[in-house]
Amino acid sequence: MAALAVASLALWTGCGVVTDFARDNQIHFGSIGLRDFDSPAKLRVGILPFRDEVGLGTPEAGPNLANLMTERFAENSNLVMIPPAEVARAFANTGWNPAEELTAEQAVELGRILEANVIMEGAISQVDQRALQLGWRRLARFFTKQRTYLDAVLSLRAFDTENGLVITSRAGEGTHKVGKYESDPFATDKALPPPDQESIETGLDLAIDDAYYRSLDGLSYTPFKARVVDRSGSTVRIDFGSDVGLKKGWTFAALTTAETITSRIDYQYAIPGPAKARLVVAEVSDHSATLEIKDGEVSVGDFIQTWDD
Repeated sequence: MAALAVASLALWTGCGVVTDFARDNQIHFGSIGLRDFDSPAKLRVGILPFRDEVGLGTPEAGPNLANLMTERFAENSNLVMIPPAEVARAFANTGWNPAEELTAEQAVELGRILEANVIMEGAISQVDQRALQLGWRRLARFFTKQRTYLDAVLSLRAFDTENGLVITSRAGEGTHKVGKYESDPFATDKALPPPDQESIETGLDLAIDDAYYRSLDGLSYTPFKARVVDRSGSTVRIDFGSDVGLKKGWTFAALTTAETITSRIDYQYAIPGPAKARLVVAEVSDHSATLEIKDGEVSVGDFIQTWDD
């Protein structure tokens, strides 16, 4: 599994076909058909090292998958990806258990530490092999051909760092053909040998692509949000600037929450209510911006988001 660090995302050639069942079975040719982002500003996203839920037993697997997934998301011009080493270091400094799922409170805290809009966590949920019998298997147990397939599944969740609510939760699947068809004149159901390293890496690479497409739609609906870190008179400061594409004259709003709903799998989603304040970007530097309060009331610690008048 150490080779995961240098594994390539072979599917991404600009003309590959990925079927995403999470998006009404649409087929995407390269980047064609992907949904545009609602937010005019780039989301700043951090991905945690993946948890090993299948017992691969390779410590490098989790960080390597986070690196590869970060590279995949970094190809999208609407996202600013935080270096995985920085995310891993921030998480390690908290002392939280890396084998446990992230909680809403932890996602909010990590978002504050990393100045992130979105925190993502992933897990290796499945890596196993299966054999497909072909030929005369339905009529007799001889002259049968067999092909082995490796199935890999990665789960990926994205948290809104304002409130810890789940933005999207998806699983990416990768199926890899192992070896050639094998003929056996007296085929019987036999136990498959453990998957080899190359097959595991290929299956996980395919699962990365699938998880990326399945998760991207949820992120595309996510508005850019920033915490107010300072206030002076009628102006406030946020720790985002030209690094995420902010420009003078953009409008922001502080919104109320109209309702919080819970899905069938117990994930919560916030429905925004009316704006309680409106602000306009007055000055922009590389990593911060000053906004003028036009109406309403905003305090340090409040979240504001890009707003289309």
